[in-house]
Amino acid sequence: MSSVLDNTMEALKRAGQEREVFLSLLPERARAEARQSDDRTEKLGPLDGATLSWKDMIAIAGVTARAGSAHWRPSAPAAADAEVVARARKAGLVSIGVTNQSELAFSGIGYNPHHGTPLLDGRVPGGSSSGAAASVARGITRLAVGTDTAGSCRVPAAFQGVVGFRPTRGRYPISDVMPLAPSYDTVGSFARSVSDIIELDTILSGDSAHPDAASGLAVLSDVLDAGDVSAPVAQRCREAVAVLAQAGVSMEHVRQSPLAEALALIRTGGWPGAVEAVETYGHLLETENARHLDPFVAARLRASANLNPEKIARVKEGAQALRKTVQATDAVYVLPTAAIEAPHLAPLLEDPESFAATNAAALRLTMPASLLDLPAISLPVGKTDAGCWVGLQLVGAPDSDRTLLATAAMVETLLMQKEP
Repeated sequence: MSSVLDNTMEALKRAGQEREVFLSLLPERARAEARQSDDRTEKLGPLDGATLSWKDMIAIAGVTARAGSAHWRPSAPAAADAEVVARARKAGLVSIGVTNQSELAFSGIGYNPHHGTPLLDGRVPGGSSSGAAASVARGITRLAVGTDTAGSCRVPAAFQGVVGFRPTRGRYPISDVMPLAPSYDTVGSFARSVSDIIELDTILSGDSAHPDAASGLAVLSDVLDAGDVSAPVAQRCREAVAVLAQAGVSMEHVRQSPLAEALALIRTGGWPGAVEAVETYGHLLETENARHLDPFVAARLRASANLNPEKIARVKEGAQALRKTVQATDAVYVLPTAAIEAPHLAPLLEDPESFAATNAAALRLTMPASLLDLPAISLPVGKTDAGCWVGLQLVGAPDSDRTLLATAAMVETLLMQKEP
């Protein structure tokens, strides 16, 4: 059996060969943590010795978080680990390195002109936590930690065929994590299995409850049947729903839901997180750093600065009411994670309008859970005929994270049983 140190050294070697995935490595720290794990006669838990990576927005002692930028340095190297990093270390996890991302975390595409983009056969990886998802999808690390504001863990998970989790805001400490839109930012996670997500959630949240899975699921037929969900994506999601129904899961097909209403709110009023992103990073547009920014991120910041404040206020008011509605129903909703297949990057780079439209399409179905601050998870449900991964998104009631995770584990098991 390989030792933790052997596995760690292999992960470091792989990470060093994937420059578009990892921005920096932590070889000394990783070796020390691996040796400590090997030396323990009694393991600290199921993830003791497991490798993981950290998005380039999370403070790691001695490292300068850059949010995927090449020229902008927001601070000096961190004097100490962020609390989430400290909790992972205390549980015996081994930190391998820092992963690539969309610059400033303000894109669902995952493109980064400064550090490269971890493409999948020329297709975008999803963002903003592109490298975090890739470190798991490519088998470099067992787990990865990113951030999710409008879908930044769920979209890359869907595009890359891994599990991606957005917890309720405040479930994990967010101190010493660079902000994008503070009212919507969360720390999120990636793994190849829901069981690993559950174990990491226990470590990062301190919650070890084991509730039952939900007794049934509410399928958002109004979303799934909409013409703006690509046919291949809809087909894979419908097949997954059929498998679950055949396995005996109670499936209620709904055509009016708080998530669909949240979609309508965003469509008519705009995404409030974009306004906060301008408050966080809009000043960069007025400095010499503007010419160094990813031009697509800069364009989105400029467009977001023009959102109507009164409409945004109405979106926020409507969201508060919808969140209470979800809390009262205590439902677990099912819908696609992303409405589109991962597109090829090259054509998008030639057409800024297409890039912006595709970015909006990638994030459209993950935004509602973020707007209402609901826990959400993306599970891989197979590939389309074009070879693109498809994610099925489960969304729970406020603060129902452990129930949602138990439900996701049940769904994952039932879907795997039907695989050829």
